[in-house]
Amino acid sequence: MTKIAFKVSARAGKLLGRENFSNPEGAIIELVKNSYDADAKNCLVLFDIPTKKVKDSDEKEIEIPVREKSILYIIDNGEGMTEEVIKDHWMQIGTGNKEKDYISDDKRTKTGAKGIGRFALDRLGFETEMWTLSKNAKDGIGSFWKMDWNQFDNADKAISQIEAELESVKIDLKGKIKSLTNNNVLIEKVVKDLNFDRGTIIKIANLKDDWFNEETSSVFKSLEALIPPKELNIPFEVFFKHFQQPKEFGKVETAFFNDFDYKLKASYDAENLNVDFEITRNEIDIKSLKKKYPNVYKNKNYPYDLQTLENKNFTYSKSIDKVLNWKLNDANKKLLKDVGSFDLTFYYLKFSNSIKEGYPFKTVVARERKSTLERFGGVKIYRDSFRVRPYGDPTNDWLKLGARVAQSPAGAGQRIGDWRVRPEQTAGIITISRKNNPLLIDKSDRGALQENDAFDTFKKIIVEVIHEFEYDRTKMLNPIYLEQKKKAKEKKESEIQKRAEALADKIIEQRKKVEESIYGKKVKADLFEEKKEEEEKKTYEEAFKDTFKAIEDEKAEQENQEIVQVRSLASLGLVVSSFAHELKEIKDNAIEVKELEGIFKSIVPKEKKESIEYKDGIDIIELLDENSDKIIHWVDYALTAIKKDKRTRGKFEFSGFFKTLEKSWSRIFKKKDISLNIVDETKDKAYDFRAFEMDISTIFTNLINNSIDSFNNLIEVQERTINISANVKDDSIEILYSDNGVGLDEVFIDKEEIFLPFKTSKRDRKGKEIGTGLGMYLVKSVIDDNNGTIDILEPEKGFSVMISFPLRK
Repeated sequence: MTKIAFKVSARAGKLLGRENFSNPEGAIIELVKNSYDADAKNCLVLFDIPTKKVKDSDEKEIEIPVREKSILYIIDNGEGMTEEVIKDHWMQIGTGNKEKDYISDDKRTKTGAKGIGRFALDRLGFETEMWTLSKNAKDGIGSFWKMDWNQFDNADKAISQIEAELESVKIDLKGKIKSLTNNNVLIEKVVKDLNFDRGTIIKIANLKDDWFNEETSSVFKSLEALIPPKELNIPFEVFFKHFQQPKEFGKVETAFFNDFDYKLKASYDAENLNVDFEITRNEIDIKSLKKKYPNVYKNKNYPYDLQTLENKNFTYSKSIDKVLNWKLNDANKKLLKDVGSFDLTFYYLKFSNSIKEGYPFKTVVARERKSTLERFGGVKIYRDSFRVRPYGDPTNDWLKLGARVAQSPAGAGQRIGDWRVRPEQTAGIITISRKNNPLLIDKSDRGALQENDAFDTFKKIIVEVIHEFEYDRTKMLNPIYLEQKKKAKEKKESEIQKRAEALADKIIEQRKKVEESIYGKKVKADLFEEKKEEEEKKTYEEAFKDTFKAIEDEKAEQENQEIVQVRSLASLGLVVSSFAHELKEIKDNAIEVKELEGIFKSIVPKEKKESIEYKDGIDIIELLDENSDKIIHWVDYALTAIKKDKRTRGKFEFSGFFKTLEKSWSRIFKKKDISLNIVDETKDKAYDFRAFEMDISTIFTNLINNSIDSFNNLIEVQERTINISANVKDDSIEILYSDNGVGLDEVFIDKEEIFLPFKTSKRDRKGKEIGTGLGMYLVKSVIDDNNGTIDILEPEKGFSVMISFPLRK
């Protein structure tokens, strides 16, 4: 059998060059990366774009680039190429030398690996000339290489028939730069202080694109974001110049943030599954804090104490399962190790001075910060010191930080862990490498990273690492918020007191005037009358205070009704979500069950009605009938949950509520073999407690849902019990709720974390959250709104909380 070889047409090269680089900007970036890989310390990107004047459709005179006279230069002082390297590597398509030898002589990890970077030249222009002087060159003898890319348009040629010109020449790189740029004074000044005893000059002529001002500016901005940031301390500088606009551009500056509110550095160790953190707080004005809120951090534990805040930064370590709230098994351990180790430096920068919030923040120069964030903002990925696009671009919220804000729009100090950072106020540098992160690989067009399991896990880790900063900021601001709330309450009470006193004085004064007009003015009031007047004034004051307070409370309740309704709907959604599998199981056989029973009985002969088959049929119909009742039960429950009267705060009796609760859940508890024990010691006691019934329903609905999930996770067969006890103690109602399930998941180091929004330990094999993470958040929100407290207890088995509500006096 004859064996034949594949032939590659010249068109394949055309596709590689002109279509693998989707735009000319990407092609220039690829060539700058080649300079970096060559250990260059300096790279020059020069545009020579002459223009001509033409008239547009409106007969207005405009300037447009002259393509055939336009030239682009890429110049570097890297290691250069020998004639052998040009022949064996530069001229070989898809060469794997960078993949094999990916560490340069200067210990840089090379960014290229596919061996197609030289086709960026084809993407940019029809003609290329290259002068290169190797670091090993003798007597200044280098190589001149010339290529006409039009050859690839010949469809009849094989790629092996495409040829470039190559010759050995004596090269003075500085002199050559000077002659090519027509003795440009500015270029000469830049080159003068640089070492060019080796390097490469690439001249691309007869360009394929029209380089208007907008396009050249875009390249400059891309290079700002692309080249290694100053934080990485890599000696690589890029100089950008446009000959026709000598004052427009210059040295390409990279991001360096020394003015920030928060800085978080995190180092993920994939081998040991651990994250090292360093947090720097730079947001609070310590002098202003001590003046306005001298005692807010008194007796606070490290690192939330005043001393640590004054020191600005602190460090700690955390295992990755605690960061992610993710139980580790063999499958997800592999996922977490496959991601590979990486580092993150994250910055938070406000660009406004908010006086309304009242926090003792440092004053920021908003305009400067906004300008910096517009240029360098966003969380960017750098692989081997070079940017991976489009991550961190202004319109690329790849971590979905904006969506997180929409889900949790609370202010930073209101609830610990409840605030989410806005993407437009962030900047970040994530450093990965080809060596440490082999599964974080480019798509074929180099436009992004491939969407695989490693990349999904990578994103999860980053978001949760950022949440460490969010949690810390809320933990620091919450004491100030609570102090503000306390002072606001005191101020309001003081205002009410003053209004009540003024109104009482006015009424007494009016009464005295009336009496004087009738009985005449008394010379002097006796002690009895003075005491009587004092008591009268006190009575009026108390009445007015109660009236004013009732008005304020009613106003607050009206504002709160919408919040309660939204929360009730969220809670109802959790109920439906929790039992969706049951509804799905029975929905298809719940229609016309009663009719089915009648039909079945009518068509079965009398003599068959004593058979086992007939009785089995009746049993099946009864099962369907029972399932139909379940649907009715849940629909009734859903409709009852949002009744208007349940959204009205009124006098609340727990005894009646517990009876309804027991009845509502009886069917599902029976099916799941769960015993509910309620000990109600409030029924014979007089107390005054006001609440929205929907709020109390929300508490117990979510607690019971969690208990059912806990029972489902039991490994051994056992009795399943939920205990609820309620009692009136002193000036409060105390409710003890407990179950004998698996208890609080060990991923929650701090028990209070279960009250954070979207915190859940329920995950699939890839670590994707399958729980809503809203249940206990809603419970805590309701209790807080009713001025209550909830404490997580530590029973020997299962889960237990103590809830307490203050009574009206």
